[in-house]
Amino acid sequence: AVEAGTGDGAGRCPVTPQVFLDEFGTLAEAENGVQKLRLLILELAVRGKLAEQDDSDHHTSGLLDDLRDAKAAIVASKQYRNVKKFTPVKDEDIPFETPPNWAWVGIGDAMILINGKAFKPSDWGDSGLPIIRIQNLNNPNASFNHCDRDIDEKFHVQDDDFLISWSGTPGTSFGAFIWSNGHALLNQHIFRCPLVGNAFTKPFLRLAINARLDEMIAQAHGGVGLRHITKGKLENLCIPLPPLAEQHRIVSKVDELM
Repeated sequence: AVEAGTGDGAGRCPVTPQVFLDEFGTLAEAENGVQKLRLLILELAVRGKLAEQDDSDHHTSGLLDDLRDAKAAIVASKQYRNVKKFTPVKDEDIPFETPPNWAWVGIGDAMILINGKAFKPSDWGDSGLPIIRIQNLNNPNASFNHCDRDIDEKFHVQDDDFLISWSGTPGTSFGAFIWSNGHALLNQHIFRCPLVGNAFTKPFLRLAINARLDEMIAQAHGGVGLRHITKGKLENLCIPLPPLAEQHRIVSKVDELM
């Protein structure tokens, strides 16, 4: 009864927020309870079933229009290479039901994906800027390689930059992150992701993408233990877009429960 996304045949989660909160302590004490709860929290959050709905929230059609205009301006500016025009999400690609005032957006229309640099061991040194590798995103105690060479600006990362790890071991490597460890350089297999427009808050965007990691991994290819998702497939993966005020409420509730 607590498995998100099962039980009704329409993609809706049968767990109401109140039932979930009432049983929170019991669920946490079950085998692997904390890990399962974290996944369930994300699942409920992106379905609009965790934070309270507010009738004063506007429909996100306005945010969608702003996003479309911002994407068109980026394409026209030719600031980035190979950026596609805004593509509305088709009904058949929507994976589950959300509140009626929400919308859906492809990841490639919410942000620009810029891959990191393929650093070589000969680029490493004992001084210079730290190089962000996948282990530095998933393990705060992982050591850094450094580089003191002149590196193209597009590979530089600053605090509050949005990153997506798109390669590695399923369950430990894939995911979205907001960088907070200072000026650094970005290694390959991680995208730096400037946002398009102002439709999303970064904390909600991180939740929305991390709630769809199973789908991301399912579309990845590669051998046992090491898989990759292509840029095109990641851009086409769709995520929900709630009103901005609700995004803030959802993030606040998720932070409280986590």
